[in-house]
Amino acid sequence: MNKLLIIFPSVERGGAEEYALTIARDAQQQGWQVHAAFPKTPQTTSLAQDFQQHKINYHCLEIAETYTRKLRTLRQYLPDCLRTLSLFLQIQPDAVIIVLPWIDRSLGTIFACAYLNVPTVVVFQLVPCQITLSQWQLTLYNWSRVRNQQWVAVSQYSQKLVGKIFQMPVSEVKCIYNGTKLEMDKKQSLQEIVALRDRLRQELELPLTSRLVLTVGRLNQQKGYSDPIPIIPAIAKEFPEVKFIWVGDGELRSQLQAEVKATKIEASVLFLGYQNDIPQLLKAADLFLFPSHYEGYPFALLEAMAYGLPIVASNANPMPEIITDRLEGLLFRKGDRHDLLAKLRWALQNPLLMRGMAENAKLRVREFSATKMSFETLDLVQKIIVKNGNQNVA
Repeated sequence: MNKLLIIFPSVERGGAEEYALTIARDAQQQGWQVHAAFPKTPQTTSLAQDFQQHKINYHCLEIAETYTRKLRTLRQYLPDCLRTLSLFLQIQPDAVIIVLPWIDRSLGTIFACAYLNVPTVVVFQLVPCQITLSQWQLTLYNWSRVRNQQWVAVSQYSQKLVGKIFQMPVSEVKCIYNGTKLEMDKKQSLQEIVALRDRLRQELELPLTSRLVLTVGRLNQQKGYSDPIPIIPAIAKEFPEVKFIWVGDGELRSQLQAEVKATKIEASVLFLGYQNDIPQLLKAADLFLFPSHYEGYPFALLEAMAYGLPIVASNANPMPEIITDRLEGLLFRKGDRHDLLAKLRWALQNPLLMRGMAENAKLRVREFSATKMSFETLDLVQKIIVKNGNQNVA
């Protein structure tokens, strides 16, 4: 049985980390012996438990990096490299998948894989913008890349940026789209859906006639939560039955709550924190709002599409690769609150037309299934192993 080691440097739980869990579960079903290694923090405790619940070996690997735009020195990467090498000696993996929640993370780990010449897939989940690397960083990254590694981007937009940032041919970066689970629960009757909607509103202590606008994502700058706040008073005045439901947690929670209070819209905005029943929320909501400023290939958006929830989203890349404006949903100009208000007002005024777009989105999202994502990723791992001369693949 081949051993697969999945590594990521995350200190919180989000889409990139759920991706790692999905790949790990599917690899295990294919016959791999799977190990996962990532930092142990209060925010990743539940994630480690989920890996272990699926009988996937979890290892604490302290390779977290501070999010800063200052260039790191070569010496700063050495501890990560040594910790990764030590873990390799313990596990002796046949292949590695490194999942990066940020473009320039885990150089020490990438270098360690290259140094041992272990077949490695490096997945760049989030490439928000063009960044500058030092010449020695470029040298190490590109030396590592040609040592039995295949780099993967999760959108065409990210694929092009990876090529520019690392000064490499875009054709050498493979694009594998993120995917969501499409196997829906057994078809529910209208009565069951109504009962689910009523139950959620009762749990939230809201009138049964409330219309719920759902947003799912970490409470940080990337997700654009501050953008809707100034327009919510206008929405609340025109549509008093509308309530904004924000699911997720993060470092901006206190700040956002203060902004909501200062704007006097506490009655219209509910902070639910981290939730593990997202499908039930998607079934019970009326509209999905996604104001993000930048993304990799957002699982939250794909999941909303899969459950047929009408969508209003920003046009930040790579959203236009997923949704065609006015065909599968509405796109507003990123960060433009006036355009957001106009699109949100139109969506609330035209629920039947929005339902039609949601049906189109359900068809569109079939191209982005979790099954396809896992198959293409694990097939790529096996091809690198074969190329390396080890024919004993899982």
